[in-house]
Amino acid sequence: MWCFQCGAEYDATVVECIECGVGLVAEEPLAPEAVGTEEEEQLAYEFHDWAFESRRMLDQLLTGRGVDHAWQGATMIVRAMDESEVDDLVEEVEHATLPTLDPELEQVVYEMAGWTAEQQTLLSERLGAQGIPHEFDASGDLVAHVEDEDRIDALLDDLEKSPLVASGTTDGDAAAAEEPIDLDGLDVNDVLSALFSASDRLRKNARDSNGVLKFLDNAPTISRMGMPFGFERPAWDAIVEQVTEIESMLDENDSDDADIEERAKRLRDVLHTLI
Repeated sequence: MWCFQCGAEYDATVVECIECGVGLVAEEPLAPEAVGTEEEEQLAYEFHDWAFESRRMLDQLLTGRGVDHAWQGATMIVRAMDESEVDDLVEEVEHATLPTLDPELEQVVYEMAGWTAEQQTLLSERLGAQGIPHEFDASGDLVAHVEDEDRIDALLDDLEKSPLVASGTTDGDAAAAEEPIDLDGLDVNDVLSALFSASDRLRKNARDSNGVLKFLDNAPTISRMGMPFGFERPAWDAIVEQVTEIESMLDENDSDDADIEERAKRLRDVLHTLI
């Protein structure tokens, strides 16, 4: 038995990886370098915001389809030629594991003006933990079913007591947010990886709540940081411009979903060559 995520091997009597805490699989996982041939391009998917159970479900679906893949922590490596099939399976897992809105039910919108991306992430985690279907629209506002309104109101009342939500942004915080920041190589890679993951979700659904929140959480960092080592000025400026454009569109009420998805796809393709 093996852990699909870290590759550790266990006796047949063991059912869960000691290190990762995930259920074991019967087939030995591939090493990243064993995915495809040397001539075949690889593609990386970031699943840091997925639960272990969701990753394992995806792993087993890929294995069942005979799709070569490997894991490096929460990052999954596949052949670029398998992207379409992998995308379909990713969507299948998301639909199976995440509570989604029913278009037949009446919906209610909560304005999130004044909420930071971090605060919205906390709210989304609380809603998900209670199994309340929801999403954040292109404006960042919360959309949910009317039938869940009482539960959401109670949750919002509880969150207002949280230091993270109750503590607004001070003048000092606002001033600090405008100051340029200097990141080392690893931090730069973390930001670019987060934007890659967010763009990958937004290219498929401009209203993907996790994608919207992750993008809005990391986009301001790009506009404030200097050009990282190893980049050429035209290439870096183009990335900053693309990120800023998508950020503005996500903040606007009348942005076209298809336009956001197309721009997110272009940004995702650029970032894929860098991380």
